[in-house]
Parts: sequence; structure tokens; C-alpha cells
Amino acid sequence: MVEKNSEEYEGSARWVLACELQRLREESGKSLAQLSEETNYDRTYLHRLETGERLSKRPVMEALDRVYGTGELLVRLWGLARLDAFKDKYREFMRLEAKAVICMHTWAPSPACCRARTSRGWRCRRRRCP
Repeated sequence: MVEKNSEEYEGSARWVLACELQRLREESGKSLAQLSEETNYDRTYLHRLETGERLSKRPVMEALDRVYGTGELLVRLWGLARLDAFKDKYREFMRLEAKAVICMHTWAPSPACCRARTSRGWRCRRRRCP
């Protein structure tokens, strides 16, 4: 169920998509096994979509739209969820990049320190540089 991830995703497009997938399946009275047979996707994969653990590809949402007869509702929700996921990945990238810049400035060898050239590249004469 979606509550498992609700603290992390509540209010996000991914959370809304997961809730809608679960609601549509329950409203149609289908089990995950039945839905799996109709869409040719694994039932555990479909379950992960309903819990918000996974974010599918567009063809999966198109197949589910056909099964439920929802037009392009799920494809549109999926598009919004993908935008949210991209923003989160970009935010994480920016955090890691900032950390790397700090490490680079902290651990970067000074030019005076690394004047000994070896066959493998520069070597710190004082052996203090990483």
C-alpha cells in the first residue's frame, strides 16, 4: 500500500500516481495477477508501481490506461512523476557536487608540493597529498 512510502512522497506526483493506480485496480475488482495477465507485466512489478517503489516507463502507463479505460490520465500523471524524480536526482547531484568541491579544495595538492613527476603522474614530495 502507498502508506509505506507516504512520509517520503506524500503530495508528490509520484505518490498521486501510486494512489491512483491502486484505486483504479481496486475499483475494477481485479487482482494483481489478473492485471498482470492483461498487461503482460509481472505482478510484483505492478505492485511496486502501486506502492510508489518504482516509476515505470511510458508503455506501462499506456497499457494500464487501455485496461482501465482512463484515456491518457495515467500517462499524464506519469509525466508529472518523472519531472519530480528528475528534480530529486538533480538535487542529489548538486549536493554531491558541492561536497566534491569542498573535498577538492581541502585535499588538492599545491603546485609547489607536487613537482616530482613519475611515470604514473605527479607525486607529492612530502607525501601529504591524497
